Amino acid sequence: MDAPLVLDNLWKSFGPVEAVRGLSLCVPAGSVYGFLGPNGAGKSTTIRMILGLQRPGRGAITVFGQSLATHGPTVLGRIGSLVESPSLYHHLTGRENLEIHRLLLNLPKRVVDEALDAVDLLRAANQTVRGYSSGMKQRLGLAQALLGDPELLLLDEPTNALDPAGIHEVRHLIRALPNRRRATVFLSSHLLAEVEQTATHVAIVAKGQVKFEGSAEELRARSRPWLTLEVDDPHRAAALLHGAGLAASQSGSRLRVNLDHQIGPAAINRLLVNAGIDVTQLTTGYPTLEETFLELTAPVAAEVEA
Repeated sequence: MDAPLVLDNLWKSFGPVEAVRGLSLCVPAGSVYGFLGPNGAGKSTTIRMILGLQRPGRGAITVFGQSLATHGPTVLGRIGSLVESPSLYHHLTGRENLEIHRLLLNLPKRVVDEALDAVDLLRAANQTVRGYSSGMKQRLGLAQALLGDPELLLLDEPTNALDPAGIHEVRHLIRALPNRRRATVFLSSHLLAEVEQTATHVAIVAKGQVKFEGSAEELRARSRPWLTLEVDDPHRAAALLHGAGLAASQSGSRLRVNLDHQIGPAAINRLLVNAGIDVTQLTTGYPTLEETFLELTAPVAAEVEA
């Protein structure tokens, strides 16, 4: 099966500003693909190019194995999107809002209930939207994007400005979409926790360039774990570890040691115990997605500051 979305060496400039610089991605079918980067990384520009709202300066976009440049109307009909906040008529019911879009798209009547069911809004379908919570309004926006049963769903900052309850609602829904609707989800966000808790695959971008692309597990695996130690003589333990070529930081009686492939937790424990240092606690930790994100984008931040 062709990947639903492939970007090949995309470039896009606005005057002297290069918003997207040689960006290449391959989005697997059935994934929730997190497109992660700080504000100004080129995420929204990339989404506008995928939706045909802007043309790339150079490079190619392939959707379902077809070129967007030559088969735009055909492939865009298989894409749903929610960019920023949904446009809703607050004096109408949720069902009436979807009915307007259904008529514009010339779709059968059944698609309204199918979309409402997909976002768990059937029970609230006949309530006016002004009485919806922020999370319900965003879910109704997702229902609009799902009309026509799209195979690829583009979501740009879908939890932006939501309260914690709304964020939880939308995250739960996004995770379920590949199974409930057989859709691939392309999720653009600058919120690290959103991607960490939702995505199966991740691309990290900064200044219009890809810094990482792969599964969420591959992203975590690329960062070295650390070891946290509680010892009775932290100063001597730190000196001993430094002498063995290990970077160790101290906070009270606790040491944090960055692990490498040569010396593991068992060898470190043995080294300290053989030196007469009591180890009362030993715990292995792994970087969060936020720490990995900062590590990958730090050189770009340094370049900007310079």
